[in-house]
Amino acid sequence: MSGVSVSTLILFIASLIVAAGVAGTLVTTVDDITQSAETTGDEISENIDTDFVIINDGKGDAFYQENDTDGTSTITLYVRNTGSTVLSQNATRIDVLVNGGFVADIDVTTTEAGASTEVWEQAEVIEIVVNLDRQLSTTDNRVTVSVNGVRQSVEFRAS
Repeated sequence: MSGVSVSTLILFIASLIVAAGVAGTLVTTVDDITQSAETTGDEISENIDTDFVIINDGKGDAFYQENDTDGTSTITLYVRNTGSTVLSQNATRIDVLVNGGFVADIDVTTTEAGASTEVWEQAEVIEIVVNLDRQLSTTDNRVTVSVNGVRQSVEFRAS
């Protein structure tokens, strides 16, 4: 009879060890899922609060300029933060596409006197100068600005 009790006790202890291992794994997994959900929720909230508008319309000599001496060109955009969150003015946080191609060479400056050069406050206008290593065709062109997953575009003709 004591042989049955000892073997039952060994099986019971083994079951507890296995249960503790499974519980530890589940706690770690649930914690990872919780952190992922919180991160995703924060990103979605930031996307919802982000909004901006390109306030120049793609017309006029100051919008698109060609440099005939070296074959380059620039696009100058004025963009207003119309969202309910403060954004970064860091050029690495603002994506610009010209005719579907990513442009890394952009200059971002504020147009407000005395404003911060680090953050883009609500209702503040920034100037984005897009430096292209080529000139665009005179047909329809499109420049797209993307911040925190929100995109705005302007279509224009190069003159």
